[in-house]
Amino acid sequence: MLKCQTLAANSNIIPYLFVYKTELLTSSNSRHLAQLNWTYVSDSGRHYTVGMFHGPNTGHLVVHCNQRVVLIDFHVLESKTYPLFLDDELCELKIEKKNGRFTYAFEINRKADTPRNRERKKTEKKHWRQTLMFFGAMAVAVAVFTGFFIRFDARQKEKNREALLAGQGADAPARIDGLEGEGNTTLIRFSFVANGTAREARLEYPSGMPIILDSGMPLEEGDEFTVRFATGNPGIWELQLGRPSELQAKRYRERALAHHSRLHPELTPRQAECQVGLAYELKGISGLAAFCYQDASPEENPTANRQAYQRLVRDAPFRQRARQECW
Repeated sequence: MLKCQTLAANSNIIPYLFVYKTELLTSSNSRHLAQLNWTYVSDSGRHYTVGMFHGPNTGHLVVHCNQRVVLIDFHVLESKTYPLFLDDELCELKIEKKNGRFTYAFEINRKADTPRNRERKKTEKKHWRQTLMFFGAMAVAVAVFTGFFIRFDARQKEKNREALLAGQGADAPARIDGLEGEGNTTLIRFSFVANGTAREARLEYPSGMPIILDSGMPLEEGDEFTVRFATGNPGIWELQLGRPSELQAKRYRERALAHHSRLHPELTPRQAECQVGLAYELKGISGLAAFCYQDASPEENPTANRQAYQRLVRDAPFRQRARQECW
């Protein structure tokens, strides 16, 4: 291995290699002598001048570094490569013959297993990790910003929607046309009449089937609730499952009365109806649900169940009015 090590390489300056190529035609009549020079700047900032003389006819080759001969070879008439160390950098003088012509190149070998290349690979890996960390941090920042923007935009749209429904809203009864459960969500299909035109809509409810409403009543196909829509744009609506229509409230009352009468045959029809009416006056739909599911366990209905019914009928206002009005 040829060396030209008059200088040490300890700084962090990136090495440069200025490479110039030439080619000469070899023939019996040619007497040209190939003469080239390359300048290499090491990472210490020092310059190396590498030159060569090559006779295309004779094949004699002389290589010098900083005016000192470092290689002599004879009869170089085919392609050949000569390694040369400049400091700890492996360089290669390449002579290539193709179609009767010689071309020359002086290049840094960055793939060979040398101390310098091993150090270079470590540095490249470090820089690559730093690059990945930088772009990873950028990706996280973009994701956070995007999420914030999406949430902000959703909040603004919700505020605009609420303002529009409050200022230009109208109420209409909405009939539940279908319930389609899928995992932890249920698709509610319903229809209503807005501005004299029948409309159909869908709502994804965040609960699997069966859906137990806040009142304790299950949502069923055919139920009727209130929908509020923007009169100027009926496509903006809000299905209010906490506001059953008058017809639906009547159905709930009839259902509660039938169940209460069946479980308490000792009561007269007037007494049973009076107690159900009190439950509705005091607790609304939740009171009717407590009577409808007074024999249910908390596992069957977590809201309206045996405990909810006992709390209601033992409550002081209910007991006092029941004694005065229902007996």
